[in-house]
Amino acid sequence: MRTRMVFASAAIVMSSFLFTPTFSVGATVPPAPPVDTVAPVIVATGDSVPDEQGVITGVVETTLPINSSAETTIPAGCAIPIAPQMVFVGELLSIADTTATFRVIQVRAGTASGYINNDTVEVRYGQDTKFLDKGTHYIVGAASDPFSPLLVSKVRENAPLFGGDAVVGINGATGVCPNLEDPVRTLFENGTSIDTGVLGPLLDNKLLIVLSVLIAIAVVVGGLFVLVMSRQVSRQASKGMRQRRARKERTRRD
Repeated sequence: MRTRMVFASAAIVMSSFLFTPTFSVGATVPPAPPVDTVAPVIVATGDSVPDEQGVITGVVETTLPINSSAETTIPAGCAIPIAPQMVFVGELLSIADTTATFRVIQVRAGTASGYINNDTVEVRYGQDTKFLDKGTHYIVGAASDPFSPLLVSKVRENAPLFGGDAVVGINGATGVCPNLEDPVRTLFENGTSIDTGVLGPLLDNKLLIVLSVLIAIAVVVGGLFVLVMSRQVSRQASKGMRQRRARKERTRRD
């Protein structure tokens, strides 16, 4: 009897091991990386010139991928620079008062529609036209002017306000405002800034230096001559008055 019970117990244990359900552990598959849905930027390359309607023809287009890590996040409350209407490489043809006329060599960004005419475009500079030279190639970042049909740009960089944002009351920024370059500006073709110093035009022209020295000498000599002549006139006048008084006294005595 005991032997049968031992065999039955052994059979139950063996059947539990044989018929125990097995469980499989599935491998965890990492999620696929997110797909960048931002449209690529098409940059026109080559020395092509847009037509009168601003359409660029005969240009090899290059697709540049957008690097999201290179993007700059501007905190709330900070000033955002004005985006240019177009950025182009052009040769300065003429200057008329406060407006410069360029021959467009290459459009690097934006659109020239409505502003280009026979491969030329007019840009308003104000007093900054005195820093531009005819026949020179420039990189021009120009913005649209809501008050005129011309594009506007500048040569001089905007001077920072004394005291910073506290002067104009901009104190609601949520972070440190980045120092962004103004894209609406004109530079040399190699990307360097144009000299806007007061003595810049003078140092570039030796004739102006000579004329300035001669004018300074003439002013000094003329001032000394006027001073000497005024003293001589005053002396002669006082001498004549004394002689008249002496004559009157002689006449009275006689």
